[in-house]
Amino acid sequence: MVLSEMELGLSQNHEGIIVLPADAPVGTPLVDYLGDVILDVHVWPNRADMMSMTGVAREVAAIVGGTLTLPDATYAESGPAASEAVSVAIDDPALCARYIATVIEGVTVGPSPEWMQARLRAAGMRPINNVVDVTNYVMLELGQPLHAFDLDRVSPTGKAEVGVRTAKAGETLRTLDGVDRALTPDTLLITDASGPIALAGVMGGESTEVTAGTKRILLESARFDPVSIRRTGTRLALRSEASARFERGLSPELALAASQRATQLLVELSGGTARPGRVDAYPAPYVAPEVSITRARLDTVIGFHVPTREVETILTTLGFDVVQSDGGSAGGIFVVRVPWWRTDISIPDDLAEEVVRLAGFDRLPATAIAGAIPAWEPAPVLDLRARLSDALVAAGLQEVISYSLTTNEVLERVIPREDLALIRPLRLKNTQSSDRELMRPTLRHALLETLARNLNAGAEQVAIFEAARAFIPRRDEGRVLPDEREQVVGAFAGFEVDRWGRATARRLDFFDAKGALEAALGALGVTTTYATHEEYGMLPGHVARLEAGGQPFGILGEVHPDTLEAFGIDQPAVLFEIDLALLLPHLPRRRATRSLSRFPAVTQDLAVVVDDSVTAGALQAIIEQSSMVVSASVFDVFKGGRLPAGKKSVALSIRYQSADRTLTSDDANKEQARILKRLEREFGAEQRT
Repeated sequence: MVLSEMELGLSQNHEGIIVLPADAPVGTPLVDYLGDVILDVHVWPNRADMMSMTGVAREVAAIVGGTLTLPDATYAESGPAASEAVSVAIDDPALCARYIATVIEGVTVGPSPEWMQARLRAAGMRPINNVVDVTNYVMLELGQPLHAFDLDRVSPTGKAEVGVRTAKAGETLRTLDGVDRALTPDTLLITDASGPIALAGVMGGESTEVTAGTKRILLESARFDPVSIRRTGTRLALRSEASARFERGLSPELALAASQRATQLLVELSGGTARPGRVDAYPAPYVAPEVSITRARLDTVIGFHVPTREVETILTTLGFDVVQSDGGSAGGIFVVRVPWWRTDISIPDDLAEEVVRLAGFDRLPATAIAGAIPAWEPAPVLDLRARLSDALVAAGLQEVISYSLTTNEVLERVIPREDLALIRPLRLKNTQSSDRELMRPTLRHALLETLARNLNAGAEQVAIFEAARAFIPRRDEGRVLPDEREQVVGAFAGFEVDRWGRATARRLDFFDAKGALEAALGALGVTTTYATHEEYGMLPGHVARLEAGGQPFGILGEVHPDTLEAFGIDQPAVLFEIDLALLLPHLPRRRATRSLSRFPAVTQDLAVVVDDSVTAGALQAIIEQSSMVVSASVFDVFKGGRLPAGKKSVALSIRYQSADRTLTSDDANKEQARILKRLEREFGAEQRT
C-alpha cells in the first residue's frame, strides 16, 4: 500500500506518495523512522527567552549541569556590501529599538529539506518554501521573529529605502492574507519609498512577499515595542507566533544572532550568496544592567541559607556575570550583570527567585508562622454596599454588573462636555478595545445602556441596580490618582406587572422608584427626605435630592428625553444614584423599635393645595410628627386644571393608630383637623375638596 502524507495525518500534502531517503533503514517501522518526541512547555508571560528551543535548552542545561551548544552560524560573503543595496531609517527608537537588514542574492525558492519540514510540522507550523521555512525555523530555534521581503519588489531599481514609522492618515495595506487593512496613526509599519510594505512584527504585505520567482532576499530581524505590537494585533484581530514573541519583550541583542543564523541557512538551503555585512540601525545599543541583592535579603526571601559558592555557581550557570560576591559575610552583597536574554530580571528579588528555583524548594524548612498576624480591618462602606444591595433585591430590583471602562462619547450623554474637560477621566495606556478605554467617573451610563438592552429585547418591566466603584481623577502630589467612590445606581422603566407577572397598562414612574428606594433605605434604618434639585441629563422639575439628617447623599429623578434618546430608549425611565460614603454617617448605630399595637388602625386621605415650591416631603414630615400618625405617604401630585398658576395639589394617605385604645373615625377626624391647621400655618395649605 502506498500512502500520501495527508492520508497518514502528517501534513496537508496530497500530491503523491511519501518518498523516503535512500539511506532509510529497510524494515524499520515507519512510526519509529518518522516519529519524534514533542515537548509541550508552558511558558510564563515574563520569560520571553523561553519561547525558543535554545531558551529551553539553556534552562535544562543549567538544571542538569550540562553545556549549551549552539549551531554554527558562519557563512561566506561575496559581492558589494549590503549597505549599497538597502538603507534603514527608524523614526522613533522607542517603537523600534533595532532593525537589521541582510541581503541574500541568487536564491532559488523551492521546498525546504524534509528534516526542516518535519520540525516545523511538529511545532504546529505549515511548511511553505525554503525561504519562509528558514525564518520560521530560526524563530522556533532562537525565539526571534524574522521576515523575508522580495528585494526586487521592494525596490525594482536602485537602493531600497526601508523605514520604520507609524501610519499616516488614510494609509492602507494589503497583508499576506489578502485583506486590505485600514491603518490607524498608532500602527507601526515597515515602509519603502512607495509606502507601507508590512505591519511591523505582525504580518507582511502582499506586494513584497516571496514567490517562486524571487531571486533577491531582504531579511529583516528587529526588536519592536511590545505594547505597539499587541495594540495592532488586537485591533486587527491578527495573532501569530511572531507577535506572541514580540509582545513578551525581546532583547535587541537577539536580533543579530537570529539574522546570522537565518542568513547561514538561506545560503545553505537556497543556493544564494550573502552580501558582505549588514545594515544595522541600532540607535541606543544595549548596556547590560547590574542588579544587586544583599545576603540578608537573599536569605529572607528564600527562607533558608544557600552557601556563597553555590549562589555563585547557580548564577553563573544561568548566564549571569557575578561582578561582586558577598564574600561569605552576613552583611555582604551580590552584584551581577544580567545576560542580554533575561529581560525579566530587574530587581533584587528576581535574583532570589533564580537562586531558589535551582537550589531546590525541597530545601525549604518547615517553620511555624512568625510575626504578628495582621488584624482584621473593618470596611464599613463595603459592608453598607452589601446590605443596601440585599435590601434593594428584597424591594424587587435585580442586580447587574457592567464594565468599568467606557468611552468619552458615551460619557458625554450623561456628563456635560465642560465637566468632562475638567474631570478628564483616566485613560488606559494599553486598552484592548476602542470602546473600553476610559475608567468611568459615574455608573449612570452603564445602567442606561443595560436598561436599553433589556427593553429592546422585549422586557416588559426593568428594575435594576449596580453597586460598584466610580473612578474620579484627583491631583495627588503631582500625579493623577483616582478617587474610588462606592456608588449604587438604579434604573426603572416599563410597565407595572400583576401578581401573575403580566404587564398592566400603568407605566412605572418616579413614585415606584421612590417607594422601592424608601423600602430599601428604611430597612437600613435611614430616614430619607427630599429636596428639589437640578441635574444634567435629568428632566427639570422631576428630580429630587436625597437627604438624611439634612445632608445630601444622592439623587432620584426622571431621565431627560434627550438622554433617553441618546441611549436608544423610547419610553420614560427613572434613575437614582447613591454615594455610599455620604450615606454611611447616617446609618443608625442602634435601631429604635416600637411595639406593635394590638388595636386597629384608621386610614384617611388628605389633599391640600400648596405653592409649587413646597415639597411633598416637607408636608409628609409635618404630618408624621403627630403622635397619633403611624405613617403618611404621598399617592398623587396634581398641577393644572382649575388650580391657580404656581399651585399644586398633594394627596396623602395618613394612617392613624393608638397603642392603648381603638381609634374611632371621630378621633381620626379631629387629629386630621389639627394637622390641617398646622399645614395652613407652616405652608399656607388649603384643603382640596
